[in-house]
Amino acid sequence: MKIQKFFFPGRMFLLGLSLICLSAGSGCTSKDAVEAPPVYRTFSSDLFHSTDQQPQCKNLLDSYCNYLYSPEVAGNLEIRRSERPTKVLQGETQNQFSQVFFTYAQAKLKNQQLFPRDFHRVLKRHNYFTKLSDFLNRKPIQSMTVSDRLEIEQMDYEIGMIWSAAINETVILRMNKKSPGFFKISKRLKPLELSLEETRTRRELISEISTAIWKGNENWQGVELTFARLRQSYLRLIEKMEASESLKASWKSRINDVKLVLPGSMPAISNDECSSTTVNAYYYTYLNVITVCAGDFNSEDILQTLAHEMGHALDNDRSQYIFKSHSQLGAALKALRENVCNPEAFACEQWDQFKGQFSDYLASLDGYSPDLPEFQKCLKRRPTTKNLADEDIRRLASSLTVDRISALASSDRFLRITKAEIPMPNGKKQKNPNYLDPCTYYLWSQGEEPVEDEITTLMLFTAAYRCSPKSPQEKLRESIELAKQMTIQILEKTLKVEGEFSSWDKMESEGYSSPPGERFADVVGSYAMSEYLQQIPHMWERRNKFLAGASWLCQKPSLSSHYPLESSIEKEFVFEAHTEGDQRRKEIFSNPIRETISCEKDFEFKECLLPLKSEINNY
Repeated sequence: MKIQKFFFPGRMFLLGLSLICLSAGSGCTSKDAVEAPPVYRTFSSDLFHSTDQQPQCKNLLDSYCNYLYSPEVAGNLEIRRSERPTKVLQGETQNQFSQVFFTYAQAKLKNQQLFPRDFHRVLKRHNYFTKLSDFLNRKPIQSMTVSDRLEIEQMDYEIGMIWSAAINETVILRMNKKSPGFFKISKRLKPLELSLEETRTRRELISEISTAIWKGNENWQGVELTFARLRQSYLRLIEKMEASESLKASWKSRINDVKLVLPGSMPAISNDECSSTTVNAYYYTYLNVITVCAGDFNSEDILQTLAHEMGHALDNDRSQYIFKSHSQLGAALKALRENVCNPEAFACEQWDQFKGQFSDYLASLDGYSPDLPEFQKCLKRRPTTKNLADEDIRRLASSLTVDRISALASSDRFLRITKAEIPMPNGKKQKNPNYLDPCTYYLWSQGEEPVEDEITTLMLFTAAYRCSPKSPQEKLRESIELAKQMTIQILEKTLKVEGEFSSWDKMESEGYSSPPGERFADVVGSYAMSEYLQQIPHMWERRNKFLAGASWLCQKPSLSSHYPLESSIEKEFVFEAHTEGDQRRKEIFSNPIRETISCEKDFEFKECLLPLKSEINNY
C-alpha cells in the first residue's frame, strides 16, 4: 500500500536552474543563456538549539518545517552532513518550475538516446527535445509580458501533446505488428480483448521509457544504497526483538525477500505518473516489491519513506496473504488456475477433485494467528465498536459476493468467456483470443492474487461451465450460481482470518475492523530507522539526516497548517489507513528514535511499543 504523505497529491517541489545543462552532452540545445544557479540556504539542526542542549522532539521537527517553508527559504534547503550534503528541494526555480517536473524533463534530455528507437523517432520528428530545452529556459514568470505568458502556455501544451502523441503513435505501430490491420479499427469497434492487449503494450512501452530515463541516475543509486543499508538495519532490529525464534526467522526471511524496483520498470505495476513527477512510494503486498517514485527520490532524503515501505513486508496484510497462499486452498487454487487458464489442456477430472475436497481446502484457512497480536491491536487507528459474529461474517461475505457477481455480469464477463467469437458493431465476428481463459481478462495476472480475489470467482465459473453437460443457457446460470456460492464460502473464511484487522471497507465502516498496516509500517519503520541512524557517529548529523528524511511531514502553508487543532478534529471523521497531521509526526518519534537523536519527548500520544529484549527497550 502506498505511503500517503499528508499533503499528497498536490505537492510540487522545485529546483534551481543549475540543473538545466549540467554538461555539454546533456541534450540541451537552446541558444539562450542559462541563469546562474541559485544559492541554497544551508541548514543544520543546531539552528534550533544550543549544542549543549537536548532539544524537544516535536518542537525540533516543527521548527524545521517552519524554516523549510519560511519566505526566505521557500522550500529549498541544503542539509549539511559530514559525508555529502543532501538537498531538500520543495520550492521553486527562479523561473517557477516544479523541481520534480524540471528534474524529469532534464533526465529526458540527458537520456534521450536511450529511449526505445521507435518512440525516439517520433519525438525527433516533432522536434520535441529542442522545444523542451527552450521551454526550460523560459523567463521568470514575473518578468513576462502578457504575450510572453501566452506563448509559454502554448509551448507547455504543445510539449505535453507531442509526448502523449508519440506514446500513442508508438503503441499503434506496435499493435499493428501484433494484429495487422489494427490501425483501421475505430475505438467504437475495438473489442475488449484487443483493448486489453493495447493496454499491455502501452504498459511495456512506459516501462522501457522509465528505465531509459532513470536507470543509472545518481539519485536512484542513492535509493538503492539506502535500501541495502536499511535491510541490514531491519535484520539487526529483528534480532533484538523479544519474540520466538520462528517469528524472527520468518521476519528475517521476509526482509531478505522484499525487492526494490525502479519506478515504472515492471510492466505489471508500470505507472507513468510514478516514473515522472509523483512524490510517493508504494509497497505491493502480493508481489513483495517496493518502488519509490521519481518525484520523491529527486526532492528529498528517502530514508523514512523506505523504512516505512519495508515495514509493510512484515505487516499483518502480508502475513495474512502468506498464510492464505500457503494453505491447502491456496495450493489447490494455484493448481486449478494452471488447469483452467490453459484451455487446451483443461481436464474436468481435476475440477471434480477440487469440488470433492473443497470443504477440506476451506478448513485449511482455520487457525490463523496474527504476529504480535497485542502490538497490532494497539496500532489500530480507531477502536472497533462491534465483535464479529458468525452471522455477521455470513452477511458480509454474501453482500461482497453479490456486489462482485453483479459487476462481472454487468460487464458481460461471464458471457464473453464462453464465446469463441465476439460480434462486432459492424456486423462481423472476431475470434475471441481469451475464449474459456478467465486469466487473460486481467492486464498482468501472474498468479499472485490472493485466494479471495475476483479472478478466483471467474476460474470457478469457467471450470463449472466447461464440465456441465447442460444447454448453454442452463449451464451459464448454474455455473454463475455455483461460483457465487463457493466464493461466499471462501470469503467467509478469509473474513474470519482478517477479523478485527480487516481492510475491507464494509468491515471498517460498520465498526468491525480497523487495519493497523500503515501505523505498523510507521512505528516499525521508525525502529529500523533508529538502527540506521545509530551507525552515524555524530549526533548533529543524525538529527540532520532524520529531519531531511521527515520533509514529507512538513505541511505547506494551507488551511490545515494555519488551523491545526480544528484540522485534527476534522480528520477524525476520515476513514483512511494513515494517521494524519500532528498524530503522524508524533508516531515517528518512537522510543528508539528519541534515544538515537537525543531529543526530549514534548507531546502526549498513545505509543505502541515493539517488544524488544528488556535490556534494549528501557529508553
